[in-house]
Amino acid sequence: MTVKVLVTALGQQIVADTKQIENKETSELVGYWMNNPRVVVYQQNEGGEGVSVNFANYCMVSDEASFSMRAEHVVAILEPRADVVEAYTQLTTPPDTEAVLEGTEETTTDAPVEGLGEGEVLEVVD
Repeated sequence: MTVKVLVTALGQQIVADTKQIENKETSELVGYWMNNPRVVVYQQNEGGEGVSVNFANYCMVSDEASFSMRAEHVVAILEPRADVVEAYTQLTTPPDTEAVLEGTEETTTDAPVEGLGEGEVLEVVD
């Protein structure tokens, strides 16, 4: 996995597992293939001190997790900090749910969420 920060011509900062796409005949860079892209979202902390960094899905109206972006739409490619790679990896790589430690019971996530009434929906945001 090669996690990079791509800065687009629109100013978006996208963290993704990234590969270059090249023309086989001319070796010219054509674009970038991105797996699990996330847009970096900055939010000022309460009291105006510090900034928190979060990730949002690149396109909330699509289920596609991999796609290409033309090279001319990318103005910079940066190496992310180690803590950014760790947070991105934890977000995009689900834990191994089949691994159960010896002597522990397997749990399920299908139980109702306490405090939700019938028909209410819990919104999960990446």
